[in-house]
Amino acid sequence: MSKLIKAVREASVSIACLLDEIEVDNVDDMQPITFLSRNLKNMKKDIKHIQTQITTIENFLEPFTVAELEELRNDT
Repeated sequence: MSKLIKAVREASVSIACLLDEIEVDNVDDMQPITFLSRNLKNMKKDIKHIQTQITTIENFLEPFTVAELEELRNDT
């Protein structure tokens, strides 16, 4: 369970970082293309980290989902 909670927290932090990087206020004097090219590497890293954390969450929850589906099947 602690691995699941850690994954959710890390994904949340990564999303916050990603949103901060694309905040319009950060562009100020830069052209949008220049801004994006400078920040693309960090954004890609954040997105990959989010995907890893979501995969961790999915892998943790999958046995519970299967068990719930089997229970529903048995109830009918």
